[in-house]
Amino acid sequence: MNRRVIILTLLSSALWSQKAGATEFFTDTPVPAAYEEVYLNLHAQTSHTKNGTTSRLPAVEALVGVYPDVQLTTRTPVILAEPKNKPSLYYYGDVGVGVKYRFIHETKTLPQVAFYPKFTFPSGDVDAITGNRTITATVPFWLQKNWGPWKLSGGGGYLFNPAKNKFNFPFGGILLQKEISEYLTLGNELYAEGAKDRNFGARLLYNAGGTYYFTDSTYTLFSIGHSIAGEKSFVAFFGVGVEWGPHVKIKEKDKSPLTVP
Repeated sequence: MNRRVIILTLLSSALWSQKAGATEFFTDTPVPAAYEEVYLNLHAQTSHTKNGTTSRLPAVEALVGVYPDVQLTTRTPVILAEPKNKPSLYYYGDVGVGVKYRFIHETKTLPQVAFYPKFTFPSGDVDAITGNRTITATVPFWLQKNWGPWKLSGGGGYLFNPAKNKFNFPFGGILLQKEISEYLTLGNELYAEGAKDRNFGARLLYNAGGTYYFTDSTYTLFSIGHSIAGEKSFVAFFGVGVEWGPHVKIKEKDKSPLTVP
């Protein structure tokens, strides 16, 4: 499957989003889902390298504000694996669970900060390259500072993968976003990560994308990028989602009624 087919597949599928987490980018933010808020997303994501193409096609992710400043995340993907010179396979992938905890709120001088550990559990098919043999753990810290319509996010951490022939590696990124309007936000990202195994080296990615809200509770996210150093890669992401909870009701209530002069 070439890159054009991958992009068309992503754009023609019902896919993914996440307002409280900037998940169209690799760099996350410290903003958790508000208490009692729920985000339900359907998404696809692809990565193409010299070794072939791996895609989530699709994945379902739920984000729940379980407590003030605490978000629970779950992800269940289906993986399309297309290794080079090997048969393709479409199979379920490893299930992911994460907890985001924002322990510093933003002030005039300080950014907001969150700890966001994530874990994946071996539920995919290892022999078919859609899963991992062991539990993996990702332990990052994310920061964000706002200046009017501008948002600067950054941070990083370490991924631990004890599976045979896999590497532990550091990662980190910086993301600059601007709110173009009440409904549209655009951003640019630089993201770096270490080698994952002997066949997948370290890379530095440039990524561009954004978020668009159709209504107060429905939205789409999108991004596309490629490596500018290290392992040659092409990445793409697109999705849709819905949110509900107390703050959505407040937004809807605050809408001014239509008036006729």
